[in-house]
Amino acid sequence: MQNNGYLRIKEIAAMTLLLVGIKLSDSTPSLLAQEAQNGFWLIPLLSFICMFPGFLIMLYLLKKYRDKNLVELMEAITGKWIGKILGLFIFLFAFFTITLDSRNYIEQIKLLYFPKSPTIVIFFIFIGIVFFGAKKGIEVIGETSWIFLTVIKISASLVILLSLGEIVMQRVFPIFGSGLFNIVTEGVKKASLFAELFFLLIAYKVTKSSSMFSKGIIIASIITIFEITLFYFVYITVFDYNSIGKIAFPFHDLTQFLNFGRFFTNIETLFMVFWLFAAFLKFIIFIYLATWIFGELFAIRNFEPLLLPFSFLVIMLGLLPFNAVINELILRETLLTIMSPFFIVLPYLLWGIAWGKGDLK
Repeated sequence: MQNNGYLRIKEIAAMTLLLVGIKLSDSTPSLLAQEAQNGFWLIPLLSFICMFPGFLIMLYLLKKYRDKNLVELMEAITGKWIGKILGLFIFLFAFFTITLDSRNYIEQIKLLYFPKSPTIVIFFIFIGIVFFGAKKGIEVIGETSWIFLTVIKISASLVILLSLGEIVMQRVFPIFGSGLFNIVTEGVKKASLFAELFFLLIAYKVTKSSSMFSKGIIIASIITIFEITLFYFVYITVFDYNSIGKIAFPFHDLTQFLNFGRFFTNIETLFMVFWLFAAFLKFIIFIYLATWIFGELFAIRNFEPLLLPFSFLVIMLGLLPFNAVINELILRETLLTIMSPFFIVLPYLLWGIAWGKGDLK
């Protein structure tokens, strides 16, 4: 692993906010609205409630088993081979999430800004930039995330403020959309919307003390769920669930409504710039973490050379879905549904085994 320096609370928080929080601006609202209708804005909150207690258990276990990251923790609790199998599942989940999410972002860029450019060209340019960013190492990634976080969050806050005049509160009713049972079911099935929190645990030892890592990621997680819920609420009150279900990228459609008065129109280009910064940083962080997990699984200490083949593989696999609809509504939907029970059960399973072995005394 490159860089022998340490990250601080603010850098861990920035990485978490960018990796998880950018879900407020992708096609996730459209995916959730298919089943939940205008109650979809509650699903991230329910998913977070399902996932966060288990995540806190993971932090507790990491604190008990000192000087270990995510893969080392699972090997210490379950044994070498079972731990490696669990780690392999986590790596595959992370890698396929990167692949499907990156295709999603490429479709956004192509459809909204470069409709005449070939998808493969945009994909190579996008992932090429991500690769060179990831090569800099975790310390540079953390510092860069913190530097750009402020302007990215200011632009997001500006979108909310300028949207207030477009909000129609009546559109939020009925609050539970297609029904409370559907909302709760979808909340559990989509709990893996926050799976990135678990992927970040591979970097548990990059801070000087475990408390710094825990504080940074917990604070950022709480801010993230607030941001996502707020933006989804704005989407449902500016549009309606019928529109959300048909609009692929509500964040970008929302920016089309915004202006600074009569003389400053078409300001969506301004927001696009900051959104692109956030997208690049998300995937820089993500592909570095996934490669790191793979390196830990196979005891490859210097895993950075693997970033290039993994980046190329992301492009090749990302191009396989015939179109964005298959990628989002079938493949991503299926992946989220498969990952959710795994990440909900895993922390309690590890805690039970550790308790049974007497390691928590």
